[in-house]
Amino acid sequence: MTEQLSSEKQAAILDAARKRFAYYGFSKVTMDEIAADIGMGKASLYYYFPTKESLFQEVVRQESNQFLGDIQSMIDDRIKPCDMLRQYALRRIEHFKNLANLRALQFQQNSEVRLPFVELFNDFKKQEVNLLQQILVIGKKSGEFAISDPQHSAVIVMQMLYGPRAWILHSRENKLDEETFLAFEQSAKEIVEIILNGIKKRK
Repeated sequence: MTEQLSSEKQAAILDAARKRFAYYGFSKVTMDEIAADIGMGKASLYYYFPTKESLFQEVVRQESNQFLGDIQSMIDDRIKPCDMLRQYALRRIEHFKNLANLRALQFQQNSEVRLPFVELFNDFKKQEVNLLQQILVIGKKSGEFAISDPQHSAVIVMQMLYGPRAWILHSRENKLDEETFLAFEQSAKEIVEIILNGIKKRK
């Protein structure tokens, strides 16, 4: 019972924190406000999360785990590999949007100050490559994908999907609005179709 209550309190803290961070940004949120949102004493909040950064880090980790879990569930459903790749590309845009709403992306900029966040994102990338590799392996076994090294191909596909982000942000002066995310989505769709169909005209 105690463990269940502890788990419920932690879930309530993370939910309240996520809403605060998404609305106000990391720098403008205080631990006092989060504690007040759930009717908890500040000391009790610090029992679960000793610093605001550790709480924010857990919110980001939870967000990332949700995305990874969704992709794994999609893989387990065994839909067509081509459709898996399409859905993966679109879901990762949604995940990027969620991180942007949390202002989480800025924590990757300074590795000395934000090392825990950099490590978190690097671990996430490794898990993402592993999931993408699973998709490519399924496609190879089914005969849909003509690839020799799924692991290497997974890295290449990820690089292709990451690339347009910087291009689009630069062209839109780093505006992360709805139009930018629509541009991300359209770019991801087109890249996946090029990956699946190629650009060489078939005779």
